[in-house]
Amino acid sequence: MMKKPIIALAATAAIVFACKPAEQRPVDFVDPFIGTGFHGHTYPGATTPFGAVQLSPDNYRGVWDACSGYHYDRDSIIGFSHNHLSGTGCADLADVLFHPTSKEVDLSREGDIYEHLKFSHKDESATPGYYSVYFRKDGIKAEMTATAHTGWHRYTWKKGAPHNLIIDMHHGITDEKIQEVEIFQTSENEIRGMRKTTAWVPDQYIYFVAQFSRPIESIRYVDAHSFVNSAEDCSSDDRQVILSFGNEAGPVVAKVGLSNVGYDSASQNLVLEAGFSFFNFDQVKHDATESWNDFLNNKITVEGGTKVQKRIFYTAMYHTAVVPNVQSDVNRVFRRSNDKLSSTVPGHQYYSTLSLWDIFRAWLPLSSFVYPKELCDIVYSCLEMYDATGSLPLWPLSSGETECMIGYHSIPFIVDAWLKGLISDMNPEYALEAMVESSNKNAKGSNYYKDLYYIPANKVREAVSAALEYAYDDWCIAKFAEFLGKADIAAEYYKRAQSFQNVFDGSTGFMRGRNLDGSMVEPFNPVETSREYTEANAWQYRFFTPQDFKGLGDLLGGEEQFIAALDSIFTVSSETAGHVSDMTGFV
Repeated sequence: MMKKPIIALAATAAIVFACKPAEQRPVDFVDPFIGTGFHGHTYPGATTPFGAVQLSPDNYRGVWDACSGYHYDRDSIIGFSHNHLSGTGCADLADVLFHPTSKEVDLSREGDIYEHLKFSHKDESATPGYYSVYFRKDGIKAEMTATAHTGWHRYTWKKGAPHNLIIDMHHGITDEKIQEVEIFQTSENEIRGMRKTTAWVPDQYIYFVAQFSRPIESIRYVDAHSFVNSAEDCSSDDRQVILSFGNEAGPVVAKVGLSNVGYDSASQNLVLEAGFSFFNFDQVKHDATESWNDFLNNKITVEGGTKVQKRIFYTAMYHTAVVPNVQSDVNRVFRRSNDKLSSTVPGHQYYSTLSLWDIFRAWLPLSSFVYPKELCDIVYSCLEMYDATGSLPLWPLSSGETECMIGYHSIPFIVDAWLKGLISDMNPEYALEAMVESSNKNAKGSNYYKDLYYIPANKVREAVSAALEYAYDDWCIAKFAEFLGKADIAAEYYKRAQSFQNVFDGSTGFMRGRNLDGSMVEPFNPVETSREYTEANAWQYRFFTPQDFKGLGDLLGGEEQFIAALDSIFTVSSETAGHVSDMTGFV
């Protein structure tokens, strides 16, 4: 059995809790608001480890800093939608928005038919698996929690106020095309709906089944800014419903099952995770909190450290598990990348929201130690995507592929899990086929790369970064092929893995853009964020040869020169030229 890693934080406060009757638990140190300001692009809402539901407030849209739907600098909330991205540089999701209100809907308003809800951070709180906010002006308290496939709401209105809830199927946080939408009532306390959209990812489906703790007294459908009598009368994609629950004292609890497969799967997710007549919000909140505490407590043991250090550490650990997200339902059914439905192999779950370029450097090695089950499921999912489309994924989201970023970084995930003995039910021959096929199909300069062993910077953007990352992925293929005894494939890919030498410039000691005629791109400034690099400059890619540091040292002139180059990272000016919004942290 794999032992938990032990991390010793600074020991200055090793006995800070010794006299307290009850030591704080790991979950108590997590602050979901960290990252919601500046350019962090995180959300504060309720989710479970790797859960399919991320129920969170939306207070921002239409701009780059709204990628998660929430920004700490905003002072009003649009509503609460059920799925969100964390830490990304592109926006999508934010499906099925709930908006509580006591006011009459004003159909003459431009834009949303409802007023956004003003709030103060003093009236807002978030812990893992729970979010709440009190809208003081409106006298409404909103609370959120979640299971893996369900989002739970609890709304409490001020005494005597109408208890109204708007479900908005048109809402989004980015420009997206709504291809299909529907919403309808199925019983006195149940609403169902779906929509199909295209934004960052095409043809994204979301189905929901929502049940309420109180019967719906009345329902009004809004079609093109007019009321209609029933769902059948609606004809526009601008679809909202206004639910009224009267004004009886006490909260209204809503539980919402989600699926990208269909209504039956959404209903099964709801019933099997939330019960048929179960509306105990506090119990679900407790279970969500415990799931996070168990998760954080069972992965890494922390010794010593101050409260601040533990807050930083456990919040970072929390953020490593809000993505990727399970996409298979409780009945094991999922929507494939080719839009067909399938079922997972017993023992596996299907994952998406795989920001592979962002996570292969650090999240992958971490996961092999602390998330081995999830890593194996990711490998399974990547090979399933290859089976559906003929290519390993680059940046899959929901049931689609964004085709975003460079490299073919699902390959390190497969190789790492296999060579560490973490996965046993994979066909390695088929996996090697998928790697070779995908390495020769990637469209971002791979045609030049295969022939020239570099990518011409005057023909392809981000040529240096792409060539360096292709070379590392190729080394992974070579190691895997060598393990399988495929000497010819291993030799070919070991050769490709040395391609980094062709973008190295001995006169400057940096990896530089090379033109099609072989000349280096001029002028050159190692701190400039030029078109040759991916969200980086030459300093950040100078040492990206993880497959061959000895070879890089030889290029730099030997061990002493290599060490001097590494040391210079800590003495060179942190000034940078050019601007890329999400580049921070220069040494």
